[in-house]
Amino acid sequence: MKRKNLLLSAGFMLLAGGMSAQTSQAGGELISLLPDGVKANVSTVRNLAKDKNLVVAGSPEKGYYAFFAASDEAHGEELWVTDGTKEGTRLVKDIVPGSQSSDVCYLTRFNEKVLFAATNDEFGTELWISDGTEDGTYMVKDIHEISSSNPRGFTQVNENQVVFAAQDFESEIYSENGAQWWLWVTDGTEEGTKMICQCMMKFPGQDNTTWMTPYCRVGRKVFFKADDIDGTMGGELWVTDGTEAGTKFVMDINTEEIASGTADSALDNFTNFYNEKLFFKAFSIESSNEPWASDGTPEGTYQIYDSNPTFDDTGFPRGGGASCVAMYPYNGRIYFRGYSSETGCELAATNCEPGDFKIFDINTTDPTATHQSFADPGTEFDGVYMFCANSGTDPLIDSNHGGELWYTDGETLHMQSDLGPGVQCNWVKDLTVCNGSLYWWNEAAGDMKVHLWRIDNKEQFPVQVTDLSADGDMIHSLRNCGGKLLFATSDANGSLYSYYYEKEGYDPVEDKDNLEPEYRTRAEIEEGSGIEEVTDNAAQVRVYPNPASDSFSFNVNGNVKDVKVYNLAGSLVKVDNGENGNVDIQDLAGGVYNVVITTDGGSYVSKLIVK
Repeated sequence: MKRKNLLLSAGFMLLAGGMSAQTSQAGGELISLLPDGVKANVSTVRNLAKDKNLVVAGSPEKGYYAFFAASDEAHGEELWVTDGTKEGTRLVKDIVPGSQSSDVCYLTRFNEKVLFAATNDEFGTELWISDGTEDGTYMVKDIHEISSSNPRGFTQVNENQVVFAAQDFESEIYSENGAQWWLWVTDGTEEGTKMICQCMMKFPGQDNTTWMTPYCRVGRKVFFKADDIDGTMGGELWVTDGTEAGTKFVMDINTEEIASGTADSALDNFTNFYNEKLFFKAFSIESSNEPWASDGTPEGTYQIYDSNPTFDDTGFPRGGGASCVAMYPYNGRIYFRGYSSETGCELAATNCEPGDFKIFDINTTDPTATHQSFADPGTEFDGVYMFCANSGTDPLIDSNHGGELWYTDGETLHMQSDLGPGVQCNWVKDLTVCNGSLYWWNEAAGDMKVHLWRIDNKEQFPVQVTDLSADGDMIHSLRNCGGKLLFATSDANGSLYSYYYEKEGYDPVEDKDNLEPEYRTRAEIEEGSGIEEVTDNAAQVRVYPNPASDSFSFNVNGNVKDVKVYNLAGSLVKVDNGENGNVDIQDLAGGVYNVVITTDGGSYVSKLIVK
């Protein structure tokens, strides 16, 4: 049931178990979620693959939950879950009974579940899965039967598989330089968990970045950073479709020769460009750090633009770099921190085609080439691209306003607001859209304090949502949990909060947040195709009744392997073995779905209306 907005009084009321339902004139409902004595262990770094994460999983049909590690005296650090309410926040399972900890790490969404690494005395650190219930939380496989497999880098590759890096006995003793992590795949079952490539995956753990990860899904492939098994190429670009045959080294980008082979290309800032290409930053001996793109083939992997084709006094290329990218494209382009000799480091954009490069000069203080805005990661909101940039910090120059929230439609630039008066800095972090509003926390600078802020449209002056401490609120890790905004704090209590708010004129259709993964390209979305490879047409399968409410039946030639139901966003919402030619759909919301029935003779698709 949807909560109604509450207009909350200024100040805070202390209740048993924490603060509840207070903000100052911001509207909405703020709830402290954790019981007394429980501390959330969520890392403050902004890396998407951080070891202690706050991760949302679920579905539109069943709702969304956030998983995290938390500790108390009775249980140590274990897996917890919340639905954004105090009563729905609980310990999932005491994996190591008693006060010892299981050290839950690298939590990652896997459809309605999470995968993670956990440690106990019997098996060491191994691969675990959870659906948020005690019975549904268990070790998937003892990968390293003698020691720990230390799994990490979980990345969903398709609707029902995740790739990751792990150690087994062979990889641990393979190199005299230390244990290696090799590439594995899992479907969440012991029999479906196997090693698919012997390549050296040191990441995460030796990342170059604060912002992104060395793994990224593009369509139904995952690009990742690895070295060959003998360590002769450095960290270079690889790609996998989750199979042994489909796992390939893409290109040795940096061919600079060193004693062990060739040097590392310092891959960074992996970003999915519409499920068509990978955008990333790479170092080459010819150009230094520049923006690159790849479709997973050597011929389709290229430097997009040489933004700084100059050399230093030693003859070494300077390069322009490409960092702090958008989490996803906006209006046909990737936005990132780029460089030109005329502007210095500013907001740049590309459509990932060779030679396409556009730069926006935000800090125009003379000389503009040495006065730079260093634009930070942004997101799409209210039809524009929102981001943080520094227009200058000289109080004697009218155009200088410090680090503030900006936006662009791809052509023009606008400072959204001067939240830090004069040249004080707002320093916008963790831009997150939730329920049709945009949220962020501001890094403290000058007289500014860290708080949670909100706007309901691109023209609104920011509204302060929290005032938890006179010294600043120490907020981090903003997450959209199905319309509730969750965030952690780095105070001594390790608090976790939920904030629920609906703006005036909120439209549940227009402002609905899409929290489901998209696997299709722009062309496939336009054509209504790309759900998965279908070898025959709908004329060879009959689905009935249609519309259906509780279940549907089907007729098809051949032995049925499985029946998959996808929503129109292309996300897998149900898998069934199709026994007796009938599938239960009581858990599906009303709407239009695609039913894909796979037999030993091929795959068949049919539309299904659920009422």
